[in-house]
Amino acid sequence: MNGVSAHAAQHRPGRLGTGLVALVVIIAVGCSNGATAVRSVPPATTGTSPHEATPSSMTFPAVSDGLARTVVPTTTTRPETPTHSTTTSARLATTVTVAGDQTDAALAIHLAFLSEVEDVTYAQLASLALAVLNDPRGWNRSGFTFVADEGSDLTVVLAEPERVDELCLPLETRGAASCQNGAIVALNAQRWRTATEDWDSSVEDYRTYLVNHEVGHLIGLRHPADRCPPGESTSAVMEPQTAGLAGCAGNGWPLPWEIEWAAERPAVIGPTPEWDGPRPTWP
Repeated sequence: MNGVSAHAAQHRPGRLGTGLVALVVIIAVGCSNGATAVRSVPPATTGTSPHEATPSSMTFPAVSDGLARTVVPTTTTRPETPTHSTTTSARLATTVTVAGDQTDAALAIHLAFLSEVEDVTYAQLASLALAVLNDPRGWNRSGFTFVADEGSDLTVVLAEPERVDELCLPLETRGAASCQNGAIVALNAQRWRTATEDWDSSVEDYRTYLVNHEVGHLIGLRHPADRCPPGESTSAVMEPQTAGLAGCAGNGWPLPWEIEWAAERPAVIGPTPEWDGPRPTWP
């Protein structure tokens, strides 16, 4: 899904809680680090933006309006933080735990992980996601490393479709898609298990796509202006491939021009509806 962000009047986003009590999801505009953004911020006209669609080609918006909502969580599996490795640059990078613009070239994005499904533990979710995100084929080449941190506001949740629909409100995922909503990345567990009907590779490859795509939105990347054009063979990872492959092969890794795009600064972390760009074009 497509992420967007605000550059003005930003506030600290809320955290997801755990347990069997009511959960308040506060999805607000991230704290700015005071840097002047290079990217322009056009006024929001609808409060939404194009969102990754279902395989039936329905389109949805992709981000939050920043309102707090109370929802009831399902049983959550969240044992102690698993061990994981990061690159040496993580120790030298600027630590990021809240939404907002970041101008430093090297950024260590701290992520809280939450599994709300019985067949995937917190440790499994965190280990797989971190392995994908810190892979040298991915956003790591754009100056990002990723660290598991239960205290971070930036949260990746794996949940059943109905729960994802709640976490993505007012966005319409309709039980079929995942989303990035401010500080929250909500992954649809049904897509995690089965991919989509027209996915042309393994379920494991789809999970790689899902993690790189939705966390790509979390670090400020939007869908390209156009789908895979004639003459190309491989989809861009930031294309909404859950909505169909548009004639190109499914792909879970950023293409070289997407790596260059992600390396631009400021990086807009945890974008929200007021920010509407930019959308890159194929080279």
